Amino acid sequence: MWIDRYFDALSAKLQEVRSDEQKPMAEAAEAMADAIARGGMIYVFGCGHSAALSMDIFYRAGGLILVQPIFGDEVLLDHRPVTETTEWERKEGYTPKLFEQSGARAGDVMIVLSTSGRNAAPIDMALAAKNGGLTVVALTSRAYANGYPSRHSSGKRLHDVADIVIDNHVDPGDAAISLPGLGQRVGPTSTAIGSVILQALVVQTTANLIDRDEQPPIFMSANIAGGDEHNREVLARYRDRLRFL
Repeated sequence: MWIDRYFDALSAKLQEVRSDEQKPMAEAAEAMADAIARGGMIYVFGCGHSAALSMDIFYRAGGLILVQPIFGDEVLLDHRPVTETTEWERKEGYTPKLFEQSGARAGDVMIVLSTSGRNAAPIDMALAAKNGGLTVVALTSRAYANGYPSRHSSGKRLHDVADIVIDNHVDPGDAAISLPGLGQRVGPTSTAIGSVILQALVVQTTANLIDRDEQPPIFMSANIAGGDEHNREVLARYRDRLRFL
């Protein structure tokens, strides 16, 4: 079945990431633990479906509390008409303003998500974060980015800007499956792979904090006994850092 072929394609990509991206993922998790241990935050930015990934590690059970997505209404998929989000993702000069308003500061970590790595908005965000003294982690596809010209005036792609680059090994165009009689591939892989990478970073960051005798600030499910009480207590402890309250 074609269902099996998609599962096989996705599994193969995940194995590539697991094999080839251990070093940058470890470096990213260490940077994240450093930032949290010093009283800092983890910021995440993406456009469109990459913005959906930034939500994947925000305000969820088993996740780090000190994660703050940077949302721009113009690049979220509830914007209407949704086709305008494509134009906003390509615009220069838009995301540095979002960065300035975010509260991010030197010593924090900024994770920028862009599979194609070529659009101006995420590149601008990475540049703004780097100039602000943050450690910039890029989650992108080198194969995709290197196959097309940058849409940023600097000529740089996201992986050229970041301090740490995690390659999601996604094919140019993202979709993984070729069906007979159809010229366009189907079956994107970037969301599933990106989610696994981000959650792996959360797990490793948490383990790194425990190794330092730090108490990791983790959300508990509000749907199990004690969850509400735990979350209220931990959120109160970090209230001075959290802009999402």
